[in-house]
Amino acid sequence: MRVEVATPSDILDVARNMRDSDLREFSAMLPVDGREPVAQEVLRRHAAYDDTICASLAGIPVAIGAVRVFRPNVATLFFLATGQFRQIAMPLTRFIRQRLFPEIRAAGVHRIECISIDGHEQAHRWIKILGLRHEAVCKGYGKNGETFHQFAWVSPHAGKTGRRG
Repeated sequence: MRVEVATPSDILDVARNMRDSDLREFSAMLPVDGREPVAQEVLRRHAAYDDTICASLAGIPVAIGAVRVFRPNVATLFFLATGQFRQIAMPLTRFIRQRLFPEIRAAGVHRIECISIDGHEQAHRWIKILGLRHEAVCKGYGKNGETFHQFAWVSPHAGKTGRRG
């Protein structure tokens, strides 16, 4: 497995070939429906960033993702993959746990969060293996009322120096 900065071609290739469960999840969060419109929207949203990564196997893109900071010191994790994900799951998990997350934490992030659609058990298991814990069930979170699950890793030091209102 190789992990590199994703090119627009990588993003589009994985998005067009994502697992049906990933398509269901991303469709529920995007203003479009159907495999190609969702793939184009994923490309539009993520090609502009230089932190999107691509995990490939024998030169074939298998997964794309990122950990993005949209609020100070709080990062959001996103990933999607093709049906070959199981072939790279172990080395990708090691990369994320040993390299990606430590870099994010060293930059001051005290929370890494992720949402995933109800029923996407493969993703839920993997998110937990990455070290995030299930926090909440979010009913009506998707555009058609789909239920999502909130997962997060929170630094044990979070909240100890924060301001009180």
